[in-house]
Amino acid sequence: MLSRPEILLQVAEIRTLTARVSAYRLVSPHGERLPAWQAGAHLNFRLPSGRARCYSLCGDPANKNEYWIAVQREEHGEGGSIEVAKAFERGVVVRADPPRNGFPLVENGRHHILIAGGIGITPVIAMIHYLKRSKTSYFAHVCARSLKETAFREFILEEVKAGRAALHLDGNDPAKRPDMAALVGEAADGVHAYACGPVGFLKAFAKATENWPREQVHVESFAPEAMIVEGDTSFQVTIASSGAVIDVPAGTTLLAALKAAGHDIATSCRQGICGSCMVPYLDGEPDHRDQALTDDERREFLTVCCSRARSASLTLDL
Repeated sequence: MLSRPEILLQVAEIRTLTARVSAYRLVSPHGERLPAWQAGAHLNFRLPSGRARCYSLCGDPANKNEYWIAVQREEHGEGGSIEVAKAFERGVVVRADPPRNGFPLVENGRHHILIAGGIGITPVIAMIHYLKRSKTSYFAHVCARSLKETAFREFILEEVKAGRAALHLDGNDPAKRPDMAALVGEAADGVHAYACGPVGFLKAFAKATENWPREQVHVESFAPEAMIVEGDTSFQVTIASSGAVIDVPAGTTLLAALKAAGHDIATSCRQGICGSCMVPYLDGEPDHRDQALTDDERREFLTVCCSRARSASLTLDL
């Protein structure tokens, strides 16, 4: 199995951004420089309960002495955000994997359209820091219910004032939500569109960009959703250590099939962006659907939360 590095981070500051969102400044407990990262990257935290949770880095990538994350408290979620609110007290040391990036900016892009819904603003903040410093053309659309529910509102309002962003407030009224197609505009050479937000928000973005070249459209979801798509077929998985064969039906994820067979795979995002559930495979052709693994990693590993098989079977090194 792949050995995973770990970094220790100390909570140095906590800021209240909205009634539900808090920002955390994280530093090295020993005053060391932190691992470098690029806009769009996230940290996968290992919480005291054993849960793993991903949060986008939302500070300035040029600052090597600190990380910033922002966490929205979900009262009816699975408990991760509540645990962070309780455990991430000032001075506490927390554990995380080094930064990974499944939502990177395209370095040679001529113009970047950044669209954020709700707490999906977090990776966009880092993108704005980078693009502004590199003097690259961009425009950000930030969608929220109200001004008081807009995280990083002072930062965003400065961008609006400078003519580099627009703030769209709908009062939680679907009829007042902006026309996604109008925000995105028409595809053009060198123009890249990025979106981060809830599932419904991203579905509207997908429809608005359906005629765009795929390589110019970039998405990150912060809400877990089923990794099943129309046209998926069943396949089998062989466990190398035991020879056991597990059926993975068309409507079931590989992760669910493995867990039903008694294999407890550590997961975090369950949408292919963190790499927590990567498992080595020995035979077969995976259908990689993640945004986390490099091309080299994909020659040896797959992410069980979202990957399927192009071949009739896969052999996993479990």
